[in-house]
Amino acid sequence: MKKHLLFLFFGIIHIAGSAQINPSEKGFQTYQIKTINDTINFYIYNPKSIIKKHLFIHIDGSYPAPLWIETNPCCATLDPFNYDLIPEQYAYVVISKHGFPFSGKENFKTPKNFWKKNTLDFRVSRANQVIKYIQKNIFEPEEIVVVGTSQGTDIAAKLATINKDITKIGFWAGGGLPQLMEFIMFARKDAIAGKITEVEATKRIDSLLVQFEKMFDNPTPEKMWDGNSYLSYVSFSEPPVANLLKLDIPIYVAIGTKDENVAAENSYIIPVEFIRNRKKNLTFRQFPNYDHGFVEKTVKGKKIDRFDRVTKDFIKWLNEN
Repeated sequence: MKKHLLFLFFGIIHIAGSAQINPSEKGFQTYQIKTINDTINFYIYNPKSIIKKHLFIHIDGSYPAPLWIETNPCCATLDPFNYDLIPEQYAYVVISKHGFPFSGKENFKTPKNFWKKNTLDFRVSRANQVIKYIQKNIFEPEEIVVVGTSQGTDIAAKLATINKDITKIGFWAGGGLPQLMEFIMFARKDAIAGKITEVEATKRIDSLLVQFEKMFDNPTPEKMWDGNSYLSYVSFSEPPVANLLKLDIPIYVAIGTKDENVAAENSYIIPVEFIRNRKKNLTFRQFPNYDHGFVEKTVKGKKIDRFDRVTKDFIKWLNEN
């Protein structure tokens, strides 16, 4: 049974297994791209060594960690996908974050240059290089599907405007407006829910606006705020909906209505803008009572992992589009 432990932007899933984790043990083949300022490690899931026709890339959220974490008891992963649900004709790909290995001990440290590199354009470039490498050196996919989760939605949206070989994208648990809007929206939601007064909400939002101005005046990787660097926040302030509107390929957006990290209100701008612009390439899915990691919270307080349900709906959509 998988168990979600939600961090700032997406879930970590605990799975039983051995403490030492090698990609091959999980069914992955390892590949590496070396550039002047980066080493990109990526992994293709293919335990049966089947010849693939299509490509399925998952771009995860912002949490700085190895793809697999050697916890005690073992183990945890940042990758929420059930590999058995991915159709065999798809080569499933995950990419390690800059400076991180495939797996690491529970007390891992964030690499020195991570926050300097954790920008929208840098992560888009890395994913684009992986696609090009696969096309040139491994196989020529008939379909290229990119699914971004959490912060990965920003990357998937922009990546598809740059790489015209991408045929479909998934945009899961992401908002249409800049990430900074989340803080303002949740302040307003707290006021509406009666958790804070209108005066307290106003003061909080005024404080947020001052903080945002500080970050844009000095977008440095050396200063941190609420779990991310100033540089990262400024970089990811590009509205994803603007990039989505540039696309004519099929787009699948999935949100949980009880997402505690991305306000659902931030996501509704996407279908509204597609309707306003008379674009018909969007499928917008709302999952009532699901949180950021697509865990359902029932009225009785029970939590049920529904990520596989969203995955199955997406795979069905892939086959129909």
